[in-house]
Amino acid sequence: MTKIYLIALGLSLSVMACKPSPQSGHGHSHDEVSGGAAHAEHTNQTVSIFSDDTEVFAEFHPLIAGQVSKFLTHLTRLDTYKPYAEGKLTVSLIKNGSGIRKSVDTPSSPGIFTPSLKPKAAGLYTLVFDVDSKFGKERFVAKNIEVYKSEAEATKAIAAQQKENQTKFLKEQAWKIDFGTEKVKYGIFHKVIKTTGELIASSNSEIRISAQSSGIIRVPSSDIVNGKLVKKNEPIFYISGNGLSDNSLTSRFISARSEFEKTKADFQRAEALRSDQIISEREYNQAKANFEKAEINFQLISKDYSTDGIKVASPATGYICNVFVKEGEYVEKGQVVGIVDRNSSLILKADLYQKHLTQLSKIHSANFKLPYRDEIYNTDELGGKLIAYGRDIHEDDYTTPVYFEINKIPELYMGSYVDVYLKSESTRQVLSVSKSAVLEDQSIFYVFVQTEGESYEKRFVTIGSDNGKEIEILSGLKEGDRVVNKGVYFVKLASLAGALPAHGHEH
Repeated sequence: MTKIYLIALGLSLSVMACKPSPQSGHGHSHDEVSGGAAHAEHTNQTVSIFSDDTEVFAEFHPLIAGQVSKFLTHLTRLDTYKPYAEGKLTVSLIKNGSGIRKSVDTPSSPGIFTPSLKPKAAGLYTLVFDVDSKFGKERFVAKNIEVYKSEAEATKAIAAQQKENQTKFLKEQAWKIDFGTEKVKYGIFHKVIKTTGELIASSNSEIRISAQSSGIIRVPSSDIVNGKLVKKNEPIFYISGNGLSDNSLTSRFISARSEFEKTKADFQRAEALRSDQIISEREYNQAKANFEKAEINFQLISKDYSTDGIKVASPATGYICNVFVKEGEYVEKGQVVGIVDRNSSLILKADLYQKHLTQLSKIHSANFKLPYRDEIYNTDELGGKLIAYGRDIHEDDYTTPVYFEINKIPELYMGSYVDVYLKSESTRQVLSVSKSAVLEDQSIFYVFVQTEGESYEKRFVTIGSDNGKEIEILSGLKEGDRVVNKGVYFVKLASLAGALPAHGHEH
């Protein structure tokens, strides 16, 4: 919590440091990457274009016939919200099938490309950004971009386009934190039943290990503890007979070896006598049977036998989840000495209260949240399935269990208690956003809508149902809006630091 607070404080101070002084009239500087002169903030023009994978945000002095404009172009990978560290960017200005273009082969600094264009004539153009990087090739098109006849005309036109009540949050700030945005859209929203549950072991995930013989436990290393990763057939314990008055393990091994060697010699002699027709076929077959029986018995004993004792190995690759014995402890044959979890699956056990029993047959999946993580998990996304539900009501809490089998991932711990959102029948298509995107202030809900690449607007919303992962939006947003769903708190800090002028970069 202290670390988060310090990061937040640092970001809020950096936001306030970007506020222009009354004399300067300029905001955050990019001179170190653009190498250009400062322009008045009110003449800056921006373009923001999105694909499913990439955000292109370009800021430039308005295009004027006969003048050079440098494009401060920010490229962001949307799945991580990190800057493009490499790649080639080509910017083109096209009208009636012809135009001008400029390419840069590398970013001036991570995520920032600075090509320049010098249009020849005024008019409406199409602005095209072509990106070629390790992620592939993408094209971004902005239509109806005007090239102005003069500086005065450009200043007047851009000033008229400025938006009020905008919060500035720079790309360089967003790239340094866990940040993200999402596009608001309609989708199927399921009715949910909020309850609690627990992650428990799958019936075929845990394997009990039993002692194959009576004897004294020997532990081969000091790290045989709960949570240790083990491989299939890796020794976990040894069972030794040393120190016992009746060392049955050693005597069994010696006896089995002696019997094996004796029957082997008898069988080899019987083979020789049979070829000379000295013994009968019946006597030969008996010698052969005795040898084969002794051989199998000796192989079974010697397979796990060593000078340390009989090896007790892990039956599968996984981790030790229980150890029931200690060094020097005596165990009986068949006694359970430990449990290995194959680390393959878990069971989500949700408790359904009897008032929701009418919905039982309609439940098909669930969202759940761990007490030690903010992330919301979904049974479908974890390859899960509904496997069973209870047929009676528990008298102590009036619930019946609902079981989902899910694939195990490292952050899921057996025995964790979880908040569960059971998903039943689907409703109509509704507008929804991630739950993490919505903030609350005295029962008033709001989100931050991205209006430009580095500009955000606080938007009040009316919410509906909540399924633990998404929240239904009844009013305040429309399809196609883009909202902040990660790092929302930092944008809030920026808004509290005071609204910054609309286009505060220097070039």
